[in-house]
Amino acid sequence: MIRVVKPDAPAKLLEGIHPTAADCLLYDGDSAAYDAGTANFEISSAIYGHAEVKDVLRAAQHSKCCFCEGMFEANAAADVEHFRPKKYAQQGRRQAKLYPGYYWLGYVWSNLYYSCQVCNRSHKKNFFPLGDPATRARNHHGDVAAEAPLILDPGGPLDPRDHIRFDDEVAVGATPQGKATVDYVGLNRLPLIEARLEWFQILDLMRCAAAIPEEGATLETLQTIADARAFLAEAVLPTSKFSAMVEDMLAGAA
Repeated sequence: MIRVVKPDAPAKLLEGIHPTAADCLLYDGDSAAYDAGTANFEISSAIYGHAEVKDVLRAAQHSKCCFCEGMFEANAAADVEHFRPKKYAQQGRRQAKLYPGYYWLGYVWSNLYYSCQVCNRSHKKNFFPLGDPATRARNHHGDVAAEAPLILDPGGPLDPRDHIRFDDEVAVGATPQGKATVDYVGLNRLPLIEARLEWFQILDLMRCAAAIPEEGATLETLQTIADARAFLAEAVLPTSKFSAMVEDMLAGAA
């Protein structure tokens, strides 16, 4: 997981201003029903999930999932993810569903990311644990700035690289936030571990080739060394898959 740096919000999200204002009025008119979950807000995916929004997020994230750093291949299934859940929130597994969700952030740019469906639907879901659950903003009158989320926000202010490290292909939480993120986003699920391991093994071969002594090497061998070094230099860039793992792999070899 690496930090996501976003450009300005796409204009499409401006269409969410009036629906959000209307939802806030609806809540104030019957807060008990919304708190009980018997009334729900309709947050339009035609706005937050529009192709314009997806395209900007995808570009900002280098065509990678904001959590697992898996590449979005052609026609890959992906979702616009609400970091703070829009329908309801849960402090943890088997914990109560807290209604309503963060409905007033349904179209807010800072709350939106592009995620693979496995990270979003099978793991993070509506989990949103806080360091102090008493600080949770339960409606639009609350202050999300007072919250201390345990799942890392891909856009900061905390840098995921300070909280999640890699022991070869295994993600390791170095802090409470890192541990919670690895757990709730499923960063060590088996298919993901296997995909990272396959990439790790390829990179390990390249690392060995890059370390071949140049002295006395043939022109062909020198070209192999140069190609391996170029391959590794590209693999560590934010534009490459699993770049956080690669960064730790190469740092450990230094």
